[in-house]
Amino acid sequence: MANQEQLGYLKKDVDEWNTWREKNRDVATDLSNADLAFLDLRMANLNSSILSKANLVMANLSGADLRDADLSGANLVGARLIGVDFEGANLKGADLRTAEDLTVEQLSETLGDDDTTLPEGVPRPENWSD
Repeated sequence: MANQEQLGYLKKDVDEWNTWREKNRDVATDLSNADLAFLDLRMANLNSSILSKANLVMANLSGADLRDADLSGANLVGARLIGVDFEGANLKGADLRTAEDLTVEQLSETLGDDDTTLPEGVPRPENWSD
């Protein structure tokens, strides 16, 4: 379950969130099961955040830092993903079926599996587990 205080920071303002993250580098961020649908999260520092089973439908994540984030089981249908850094992110079981601007290069740096749903025409990376 998401940490409500952290969720409040993120929903209020991305710049405030990023400032809070900078000042609290040692604090784990738990946004699991959070409803972040339709939010403007451009340039958000979500590095190493727990976003498992989060609802990110139609969220604008352009330029966000999702390195080493746990997005397992997250719903990213229609999410805007241009310039997102997914290095080391866990996308196992995530639904990306209509995600926008997702590239093969971004996916090649992630963990995924057969339960990860990709947009039509986007190939499954060879390094993903079965």
